[in-house]
Parts: sequence; structure tokens; C-alpha cells
Amino acid sequence: MSHDAEARIGCTTDKSTLASVTAFSFKHLSLSLSVDFATKEIAGTATWTVIVAEAAEALVLDTTAGLAVTAATVNGHTVECRSLAPHECLGTPLAVPVPEAEREPGNELTVSLTYSTSPQSSALQWLPPAQTAGKQRPYMFSQCQAIHARALFPCADAPTCKFTYDAEVTVPAWATALMSAEPQGGPQEVPAGDGSTRRFAFQQDRPVPSYLVAVAVGELGSKRVGPRTTVWAEPCMVEAVAWEFGETERFIATAEDLTGHAYDWSRYDILCMPPSFPYGGMENPCLTFATPTLLAGDRSLANVICHEVAHGWTGNLVTNHTWEHFWLNEGWTRWLENRVLTRLSPHGEELYNFQMQESLTHLEEAVSQFGATSPLTALVPPLDGIDPDDAFSAVPYEKGLALLNHLTSVAGGHAKFETFAKAYIAAYARRTLTSADFRAFFCEWCGKEGVDCSGVEWEKWLLEPGMPDRAMQGVYDYPDTLGAKATQLVERWVSCPEGQFAAEEYAALPPPLKTHFLESLLARSHKAGAPLLPLAALQRMAELYQLTATRNAELRCRWQRVCLCHRAAFIVPEVVDFVATVGRMKFVRPLYRELFAWEEQSAVAVRTFMQHRDGYHPICSKMLSADLKLDGKSAKEQRT
Repeated sequence: MSHDAEARIGCTTDKSTLASVTAFSFKHLSLSLSVDFATKEIAGTATWTVIVAEAAEALVLDTTAGLAVTAATVNGHTVECRSLAPHECLGTPLAVPVPEAEREPGNELTVSLTYSTSPQSSALQWLPPAQTAGKQRPYMFSQCQAIHARALFPCADAPTCKFTYDAEVTVPAWATALMSAEPQGGPQEVPAGDGSTRRFAFQQDRPVPSYLVAVAVGELGSKRVGPRTTVWAEPCMVEAVAWEFGETERFIATAEDLTGHAYDWSRYDILCMPPSFPYGGMENPCLTFATPTLLAGDRSLANVICHEVAHGWTGNLVTNHTWEHFWLNEGWTRWLENRVLTRLSPHGEELYNFQMQESLTHLEEAVSQFGATSPLTALVPPLDGIDPDDAFSAVPYEKGLALLNHLTSVAGGHAKFETFAKAYIAAYARRTLTSADFRAFFCEWCGKEGVDCSGVEWEKWLLEPGMPDRAMQGVYDYPDTLGAKATQLVERWVSCPEGQFAAEEYAALPPPLKTHFLESLLARSHKAGAPLLPLAALQRMAELYQLTATRNAELRCRWQRVCLCHRAAFIVPEVVDFVATVGRMKFVRPLYRELFAWEEQSAVAVRTFMQHRDGYHPICSKMLSADLKLDGKSAKEQRT
């Protein structure tokens, strides 16, 4: 491997932070926060405990233009902070002067900052009652990944800076506060001049990076569904959520067995979010945030919860050193998720083979979206001057999984590679690593185990853009046994759309195969670049299989995309209704893109977005603006 290639895969410089991540070691954070729904602001103090690693005149923290720091002390001495030059993507760094007597390496500093967030904070979404399920109370939640924690509190917003934290959160008396930490007893009533409030306390004793600090406040109810799991949701949704996620403990226990490492975070609670939540799930320690689009009524979409459970080991416990090594979080989590599901499924390895075919389909779509030569389709993409949100795609998930499947084949099969996974988790628990660290550890393990890994083309895997080489062993050679019925049904429709079809053929397919049917139809439509079916056949399919009536959001999205590819005007009102009621980017981004690409409907796409953009999360709104060519605002203006 060339010197430049070695430098890229081993790069420890975090290009997504402006903070003093090498001059100081961040140990602990104490937050005292007050949530104000009237002003849409959080105000309070952030008190850092840091250790001086290198003598420096100032501690530089990541903040944004909208985060106002009004007072600061260092070891009890008042200091005057100053904002440094803003960066287009990375916010406005804050310099906190360090008194000369305190600059000696090894000194412990207590740095306290009084601050407030902006109503436009990219880390927060404030929902009026009308956008909640209960329609009676407002709601607020955070989303800090990848680099939005700096819009919630002054910090070193970098994965390599792991710290413990405690927090007190004061909220209206009707509200419940939750965080990515363990609650410390029940709420305490706090008298206030304009009506009663109450305070919640939290403690996170395991070190976490800033992107895993999370807070949510709303009218919430709960129900215990397992020995270490309570589900939370708005009261009218609690029972449905409890049933849908009732098998979570099976995922946790199986992951413990696969990794050989006990679950490290004590609690695995789940908060079912409002519809505007932009992701399927967010792996906040102790409290996963989950989209309500998982509520299919049949537990068929619980694999997303399995994915977030897996993050308890791969991502939260073992963490990518910087966002350029994001595949170490997500590729590993896709692997662990699918190994857990395979162990629990009666289909065993047939399920894994099927899921790997689906994975490659998703990877092909992501690569196509960026372009096969885009550096953002490499496993270690260059993020110099790039907002990590703009680089987000299925690539680190599915291409990372493909690399691990290749290494599984090199190691000698699943059982042997699971032995490696246990050694890997044990070696890097509560640590961060680069792609070079991972390569070195795998090669060292292979040497000890007598495995020849000399044929692994690391530079090609980690740095070359596009799809993996088809000659790579263990990547493409998965038999289509489980998905055969769905694939055959697609073939029949495409070859003879006027043929005889029965509703029972589709109805008898389990939900994953229904998804596979529509996924395959969509993939073939994209590859053909032209409609595969006449519109009459699509309408017949919709009626026969009742596709517009499904509660399953995965099926709903794929069916609508198939119809948009075929320029079926009858689906447009359904698409508009769907994107107006959900904010999950997995669904709304491709639907808006497909609608916008249809010349006759592009104005509908723009008009629909403009009508509903205030209801989307700031991250989602920013990405949709770019998709619809409306992104006149830069990332700098978006992150406030």
C-alpha cells in the first residue's frame, strides 16, 4: 500500500471538529438545563472536567453561531470567551482562556459555561401539539449525530472524545424528560414563578462521545417489556409500541452470546418518537430513539431495533475514531444485527443469504446515487471540508458489511469469524479505532490462528470508490433460496403482465419477501431505465395485492417508488400524503427525488416540500433542500 493510502486509512485527525481534541482530555460533563417550550430554547450550564495534555492558552470548543455563551469560569476564575472565525460546515469555535498558572500538562480544569441554544438549533426539533400523536402538548427532542451536539452544548464534538456525564433537566410539570443515561430516581417538584416545574436527574457512568448525548421532553407514558427494557411513547401509543418491541430482550441476549461481552449499558429502553424523527433509529445509550414507522402491527420491522441493539457493542462500545472511519460503526453493526437475526430465525443461514442479497441491492442504489467514481462511495471517504451529513448513505453500512463478509470467507466461515468478533470487541471495548487499527488487529489475529490473509486487498476495499470487485470471495455468492418465490413472482409479472395472478400468492409471502418482491421490481425498473410494466398492470397489481392499504411503511415506500418509476399519475396523491406525514429520510428522500425527477411532477415535489418543510427535522429539511436543488443556504447557515 502506498504511503498516501496508509496515511488515509490510519488518519487520526478529525476533520469534522475545530475543538482542542489533542491538547485536552475530556473526562466528565455536568449539565444543568431548563427547557422552555415558549421560546424554543434550552438554557443552563455545561461544566467540563478536562485534563491538560499540552500547554495551551485556550481550550477551544465546538459551538455554533446560534449557541450563546454568556459567562464562563475556569477553576472558579471568571474568563472572557471569544468566538473564532466561523467555518462553512463546522460551526463557530469558542476559545475559553486558560489562566497561565493552570496550563501545566496533567492539571485538571473545571470549565463552566452558561449558555442557551437557538430556536433554530440543528440539534433540536420543537413540535407544536398538532404534530404529536396526542395533539395536546408540545414535544422536543435532540439528534446529535453526526456533528450537531455543538448546537446543543459547547463540546469537543468528535467521536474520539469520550466522557461520562450527569445532568439535571427542568421541564414543565406535565412533561417527562428522558436522556441517554440512567434516571436517578423520580422527578422532583420545583416551584417556579409562572407555574410549577419539575426536575429530572440522570447519570451516564460509561464514557460516550458527544453525538450520543440525547434528550427528549414531552407528555410520555411507559411500559416495561423486559428485564432491562421499558418502552416510552406518548400515552395513546404505549400499548402498540410495547407489543411491537416486546421481543427486544431476545436480541440483547443473543448479541451478548455472539460477542462474548455482556451488554455494557445496564438499560435498553426505547422511546418511540414523533413521525418527524429523521432516522429509523438512533442508538443513544440506555435509550434508543425509534421511528413510529416501525409500527407495522406484526413485528415485521423489528429488525431496526435489532440493529440499534447491536450498536450497544459496535458503535457505542467500540467506536470509529473519526467520521471517515464510520464503516467501523455501521458495517459492523449490520453484521452483528444479521448474525443475531440469523440465530433467531427458523430459516437460519438461508435468512443471512437472503439479507446479503438485499444488502447488495441497497449498496448498488447508494453507489448509483453518488456515482460509481465518487470518493464518497469509498469505505474511508475524504471528509476535508465536507459536512458528514452530506456524505451519509448506505455505503458505510452495506459496503462495510460486504468487507466483513469477505473477511468471514478468508477466516474460514461464520463460526471462525465469530471467534474473531469476540476478540475484536474485547480488545477495543470503550475505545476508538481507525481502519488501519482494524486491519492490523485482523492480520494479527489471523497470524495467531494460522489463517492466511495475505490476499486481502485492503487498499481496494477501503479506498476505491464504487461497488466491490465481483471477484471478491464471500461478497456476491449467496444462493437465492429464501427469496426465490418473490423473485419468480417478479419474473412472471415482467414477462407476462396480462397473465393469471392470484392475491394469495402475494398474501402468503412473509413481510420480508413482500419487501423483496417490490425491491426487485424497483431495482429492475431502475436498471431498465424505462417502464417494465404497462400502467394497467400496475393498477391491477395495486388492487390485487392491496398495496395502497398496507400499514407497513417499507412496503408503502417501495410500492410508491415503483409507481413513480413507471410515471403512474394515480400514485402521486398517495406519495404526497406519505411524505407529508413522515419525516424518516429513508422514505422521504427517495420519494421526493423520484417525484422531482419526473418533469411533469417536479413542481408538485417542490410545492409539497415547501408546505411541509417546517414539520421536518432540520437535518431532513437540509438534505431535502439539496435533493430538490433548493439549497441556497450553506451548511454554515443550516447549522445554528
